[in-house]
Amino acid sequence: MRKIFSVHTTLSLVILLLLLNACRKVDEHKKLVESQPWLADTYTLNGRYGIYEWQYPSLWVVGDTAMLIGKFFTNTPGSDIRVGGVSVKVVEHVEIDPNKLYNTGGIQMETLDLVRFVVTKEMGIGQQRPVVITANGITISGAPLSIQDFAASVGRTDTTLVVDKLLHWVPANADALNKKGYAFLRTVHCDRNGAIWFDNALSINVVTGGQVNAFLSAGDKITDDKGAAFTIKHVLSSAISFDGNTLFFSIEDKEASTDTVNNYIFRLCKMEVSSRSVTTLNRTLVLNKTALLDEDAAPFQGSIDRLKTVAMYLNADLQNNLTYTNYYAPPSVAEDHSYWMSVIGGGQINMEPYGNNVALICRLDINGKVTALMGAGYMGDAKPFILTPGIHVASSLCFVDPSGKYVYGMANVDDWRTQLLKYDVQQEDVVASVRAAAAIFVLHSYDTVPATKGVGPMSISVIDWTGMTYNFNTLMVLSDGSLLAATGGSLFNYDMEQRTVYCYAGVENAFGASAPGQDKLTGKAKWVNFGGAALIGQDKTNAIYYCQGALGTDGIDFYKLHSEGK
Repeated sequence: MRKIFSVHTTLSLVILLLLLNACRKVDEHKKLVESQPWLADTYTLNGRYGIYEWQYPSLWVVGDTAMLIGKFFTNTPGSDIRVGGVSVKVVEHVEIDPNKLYNTGGIQMETLDLVRFVVTKEMGIGQQRPVVITANGITISGAPLSIQDFAASVGRTDTTLVVDKLLHWVPANADALNKKGYAFLRTVHCDRNGAIWFDNALSINVVTGGQVNAFLSAGDKITDDKGAAFTIKHVLSSAISFDGNTLFFSIEDKEASTDTVNNYIFRLCKMEVSSRSVTTLNRTLVLNKTALLDEDAAPFQGSIDRLKTVAMYLNADLQNNLTYTNYYAPPSVAEDHSYWMSVIGGGQINMEPYGNNVALICRLDINGKVTALMGAGYMGDAKPFILTPGIHVASSLCFVDPSGKYVYGMANVDDWRTQLLKYDVQQEDVVASVRAAAAIFVLHSYDTVPATKGVGPMSISVIDWTGMTYNFNTLMVLSDGSLLAATGGSLFNYDMEQRTVYCYAGVENAFGASAPGQDKLTGKAKWVNFGGAALIGQDKTNAIYYCQGALGTDGIDFYKLHSEGK
């Protein structure tokens, strides 16, 4: 019996040891699992943050407040969430109770972390941006996602679009503007948050919160970051960066200098909006009388501070490269530049001086280097007085792709008709072109109502370099690279490469004139009359801003075209 008892005891001890070891391994496994970071694919929020069922994202837009849910051990030293290799700055952390619905490794989660943070440009623009979580010495990766400057484009007629009126504006100095023949609005852009920035000859203004405020005005005294003091005499042009942080502006100035005796003085500047710190990028003199000798306008390319530049029609792309037209007039024995100055300083919309002056579309990159893109003044058999680098175009006006990759110019063909050129900035060449009035764009119809359904085909004849003083901002390049044009009573979206077009907003068959019943100013976009709309730009949600009345003297109406609820 003693022997049998010994065997039973030994077996029991072995089993006990095995059980204890198994329990220890289970405990160790539990601790390991519980200490590991983890990312949820879905989570039911029941309306919190306006979300019922949260899903792991595939796309973020710069400036948005992003959300991730999982186990991040946010309060534990060494924990880190990185997107595109950049540590996020958590603006909100909430511990949430998953109500025993979530588990990992077979172990139920008692709490989860919800974190929110702002998506930044430093995280990288494009696809396959990595998401990496580190905690307790363990690193995991989530599914990579895309980051864009703009929300995704619908790519077809969006029946949810509505138009809101932002405000009607008559400048306080309307009498002074009208007396001098100055337009109320000349160059106009918007930033990612929908703030509209525009200028006239006497001020640079910003539209926010339903009102217009002057940001800079003629008579303002400025001291730049090098200590140079000057006063704004009048504004030539301006452009806001997409992030809203940097304002570029071109002015004629007054200053305490002997240069003012015989010269007009022009400056191209940039200002950090928050601090109002100003950097002079270029200062150029233009002789205000005839010269003893003709002088050259070159060089046309190189470092911005070494060039002779009178910049107008400023456009900033997403990377803060600046596109503008240089109208510098060199010293001349025949001309005192009084006529040239009457055009440059005339304060009118889309005025282009042609004579003994440069008319050169340029690109200034973020490193201060200027590249010539398009030389204007090639009309029929005529050539410009001053020959410059760049492809040949008729007009010194252009349209800029927000990405900065393309610039669209207007050349002369077929007895003063317009050829629209798509110029690749990197390749330094035209990659596509279309004869605006003769082009055939196949209409993609999304309207099922016979009375308003379009039949096509369509041209893009609204683009006419000979009539730009009457067609103010009737075309702009959208965030997806397509072209938006105000034609007839509606807005149409053109794909230049595919030669297709669809109605972006308005009545589909109203490409000659507004359709019956299309007489609204606000409300459902289909019935809004977009005739005469001056297109301004898009914000990060792809909402489109435009104005009416820019060519008149009764004031400007600003509008927002957007999906309902956004």
